[in-house]
Amino acid sequence: MQARGRLRRQQLLDAARLLLETHELDELSLGDVAAQAGVPKGSAYHFFDNISSVYAGLSAAMGQELLDDQLRLMDGPINSWMDVVGVAIDRGVNFFNTHKAARQLLLGPKSPPEIKRSDRNNDYEIGRSFQLNIGRYFQLPVFPDRDRIFYHAVEIADLMFCLSVSDDGIITPEMCEEAKKVACAYLGLYIPAFLPPKEEVEMTGEAGAIGGYTR
Repeated sequence: MQARGRLRRQQLLDAARLLLETHELDELSLGDVAAQAGVPKGSAYHFFDNISSVYAGLSAAMGQELLDDQLRLMDGPINSWMDVVGVAIDRGVNFFNTHKAARQLLLGPKSPPEIKRSDRNNDYEIGRSFQLNIGRYFQLPVFPDRDRIFYHAVEIADLMFCLSVSDDGIITPEMCEEAKKVACAYLGLYIPAFLPPKEEVEMTGEAGAIGGYTR
C-alpha cells in the first residue's frame, strides 16, 4: 500500500508538471491534476490538500533536480573561477528554458510567495555547489560568511532570470550574460581574479568536502 501511495503521489506531481507546460498556474485545480493523472479526485486529497500543496511538492522536486544538475562535474576548459560560475549559470538557464513548469513555479510572477520563500533554501544549497565546483579546480580562499555571499550571488543571478521570464517568457541569451556579469562582479568583491589552481584536481567525487557535499 505504501508503494502504491508513493506511485499515486508521483503520478499527481507528474501530471501537474505536464499541465504547467500548457497552462498558467492560476488556471489549474487539484481536480484538473487528478483527471490528468487518472487518479480519482477523492484519492488525490489523501496526498494533497489543494493545488497549492501540489505546487509546493512539485517545486521541491524540481529544486532538487536543479541542484543535482549543478553538482555534476563540468566539461570543457576551465581557466578561472569566473568560468565555473559561467558554466553553472548556463546550466541553470538550460534547466529553466527546458522546463516551463520550473519557470512558472520558481521564477514566474504568479508563483505563490510561500514557494518563493522555500526556493530560497535551495538557492543557498546552489551557492554551496558553486563553491564545490570552484574548489574542484582552484584553491578557493576561506573568508567570513562565504556561504551567505555565494547565496547572494545566486540570488542576484536569479533576479536576472526572473526579469527575463517576466518580460520574455524564457531566459534570453542576453539576460543569461547579464546574470553572469552581475554574479561574478559581486563575487569579485570577495574573491581575487586569479586563484591558484589545485595541484591535483580530484575528479572521482571522493576526496574533500564542502558542507554536505563531497569532492
